[in-house]
Amino acid sequence: MNAYSFQILLTQGIVILLLVVLIIYLLHQKRAIKLARRFESFALLSIKDSEKSIFDHIVSFLWSVIQKISKVLSKSVFLKRYGSRYDKYIKYENKDKISSMDYITIKFFTAVGLILLSFITAMFRLSSLNFMSLLLTFVVGFFLPDLLLYIQFQKKRKRIEDDLLKAIIIMNNSFKSGRNIMQAVEIVKNELEGPISDEFKKIYMDMTYGLSIEVVFERFYNRVKLDDAKYITSSLTMLNKTGGNIVKVFGTIEKSFFNKKRLKQEMESLTSASIFVFRVLCVMPFLFILAIYILNPTYFEPMFTTTLGHILLVLTILFYGLYVLIIKKILEVKM
Repeated sequence: MNAYSFQILLTQGIVILLLVVLIIYLLHQKRAIKLARRFESFALLSIKDSEKSIFDHIVSFLWSVIQKISKVLSKSVFLKRYGSRYDKYIKYENKDKISSMDYITIKFFTAVGLILLSFITAMFRLSSLNFMSLLLTFVVGFFLPDLLLYIQFQKKRKRIEDDLLKAIIIMNNSFKSGRNIMQAVEIVKNELEGPISDEFKKIYMDMTYGLSIEVVFERFYNRVKLDDAKYITSSLTMLNKTGGNIVKVFGTIEKSFFNKKRLKQEMESLTSASIFVFRVLCVMPFLFILAIYILNPTYFEPMFTTTLGHILLVLTILFYGLYVLIIKKILEVKM
């Protein structure tokens, strides 16, 4: 064994040791937090607890670095305009703590982190990385947070769609008792919980600033992109321009939403088999890839080590995305 091989083995051993220590520490912290939450209701806590764990200090330090970088990036007009699309992911409670530029900084952090991980992986394999591999890693890392945010947003959107009928019922009952729209919105934001409460807090804040009802609910629709929200916006706009009985209008909206929700539940029960087929068809390519990799681990190596392989890899990802969209459109049942 020469000196270079010994240095490589020593570096690999140190990296593995650090990863093991980090994993053990995180598992220990997770167990400690779990036990603290379990005994929290039985313990007498002080009014103010200023103690912080090492993990909290690390998170605070990283968050301060992210915010400093965000201030620098916000000087770019292009990045500022690009970051405005992330405003819908910010919760009402965090509107003074998080800015849309923080998401852009996190995207850059993720990309750089994946590149460092690729360097470590290449060091273990005793191989080098070319420009195309680094570029592909950076692109994947940069857009990976978007995928996670999209999944989170879809879950939030689903909860808002499920709870919107409750909000309409509360607003309709408020109108019947003689309250105005602003008071009805305030009751909804106080009575309900979850994403729907957060959205109605934003609606209430917009109305407090003096925006018209049409603009306020149009902003609500632009944030959630739900047809039901568009229906409410159109109804309130027509009501504000032509006049009418708001109790009857919201009674009609409530009845329409109730019938739509009942029909949707019936359709979901009837199309459950199609949804299962869609999920199986989406997973099948990965199962084939896994089976081939188990039988021949070097089969896909040219796709990651050659320029032609990189091109084929990108085309494969694009065709897979198109494949998922086509199957989803074929099996989708619109009401």
